[in-house]
This record gives sequence, C-alpha cells and structure tokens, in this order.
Amino acid sequence: MTGCNGSKNRFLLLHLGPALIVAALLIALEATPFDSTISGWFFDPVTGSFPLRYSAVFEIVTHQWAKHMVILVASAVIATLLLSFVIPELDHHRRLLLFLSLALTLAPAVVTLLKAGNPRHCPYDLAEYGGYAARLGLFDPTPPGQAPGHCFPGGHASAGFCLLAFYFAGIELRNRALARAGLWGGLTAGMLFGMARVAQGAHFLSHNLWSALVCWLVILALYAAVVGVRAPQ
Repeated sequence: MTGCNGSKNRFLLLHLGPALIVAALLIALEATPFDSTISGWFFDPVTGSFPLRYSAVFEIVTHQWAKHMVILVASAVIATLLLSFVIPELDHHRRLLLFLSLALTLAPAVVTLLKAGNPRHCPYDLAEYGGYAARLGLFDPTPPGQAPGHCFPGGHASAGFCLLAFYFAGIELRNRALARAGLWGGLTAGMLFGMARVAQGAHFLSHNLWSALVCWLVILALYAAVVGVRAPQ
C-alpha cells in the first residue's frame, strides 16, 4: 500500500511540479518585453495595425475550421461514451471515455470563464498598438472608465490544448504512442491555434501559454478524480 501511494505521489509530482514551474516563469515574464517582442513581429507601425487581423485565411482556416475539428473530436468521444451503455465491448472503457468527454469540454470552458472575468485587453485594443485601452499587468484591476477587455487567457488556443487529454488516455491504456501523440499533438495544436491569434493581434503569446497551463491543470484534476491515479505496472 505504501509503495502504491508512493507511486501515485510521484505521478502527481511529475505532472504537477513542471506546471508550477511554468506558472512561476510566466509570472516572471510579466516584467520583461517578451510579449511585446513577439507581437511586434506582426505589427506594422506605419499603418498602426496588425495586417493579418482580418486575414480570411486565418479567420476561416486557423480560427473557425480548426476549432470545428476539435469539436468533432469531442463529439465523437461523447458519442462513444453514450454507445458504451449499449455496446458491451465498450463498457470497460466507460470511465476513460467519461474523463475524455469532460476534459475536452471543461478545459476550454474553464479558460472561457476565466476570460469572462478578466480585465486585460487584446493587443489590437491597446494604445501602444493603435487602440484605446491601457495595458494591464497580471494582477492589475480595470482602470476607472475603461471597460474590461476579457482577453486573457487565450480562448482559441484552449481548443488545441484540450487535446492533451489524450496523453492521459495513453497513460491509462499503457499506450506510449498514444500518450506521446496526445502530449505533442495537444501542445502543437494549441500553439498553432494560439500563434495564429497572436499574428492577428488578438492575443499575446503569454495569453496562450497561460491557457496551456490552465488546460493541463484542469485535465490533470479530472484524470485524478474520474479515472484515478494508478501506480505504474
């Protein structure tokens, strides 16, 4: 029993420890020109705008289609979960399917809720990029007379980062290929979705990195609660 608990604790430390380090680094980045440097690559000071802001390719392919693809994946998982109640062969995967269904929906939902209560504005709304709003720090309140921006963390990136749930599915199934695909696929999708919005001036890069962190923590919590952390076999 002690060995089993030790293995579970190691699992949680392995998956929670790096997330806390990332959180500390992101807080430290607030005092650096990191975001401004990255967003500056896509900003045209001559026109005072982000040239790709209204790009049809970015709006249709990386903003709409990409999000719809993830919705299809989540819908397929939820449909499989429902089928597990009528197909006996799927019965032993029901708990895992429930975890995936919750993770693919709740991780982006939590990011959306955090955005709804956050005062930070998108880059294209900031005065330094030709907009009207003051730039706020991570813990700054909304200045008097300025409406909340609701642009932090990155919502669109969370549609990709929620795919990190398949990393934990791979762990549960003892399938290293699936775990690797879930980890790197989720990170890649989230960063691609997020960088497209950075190029459009809709987010700073740190907004998307915070989104990745939130998704990881929500998914880890759901995995522990629904599936249960198991000692390695």
